[in-house]
Amino acid sequence: MNTIIMITANKNYDRITFSIPHSINTALSKLKAESKQSKSEIIKIAIERYLAQQKTIQLKKAVDLMLNEYENNSELIALTALDNEGFL
Repeated sequence: MNTIIMITANKNYDRITFSIPHSINTALSKLKAESKQSKSEIIKIAIERYLAQQKTIQLKKAVDLMLNEYENNSELIALTALDNEGFL
């Protein structure tokens, strides 16, 4: 009796190859053993957190630019008088 095992690649994932320093790989291997997660899963989580952190930094920069514009643009400053008026 022949057994056929079919492995299908998940189309939502891409395989990438990269190099990391040996010391980081050693720490990653220890974390893998302790957490019972694959290195791929640990790296995926780390990258997701990094990307979220970068998005937060970009949003903060945008807010700071908007705040600066709002505080220093005379046309926008004139509109602040309307902030306390009721619109009925």
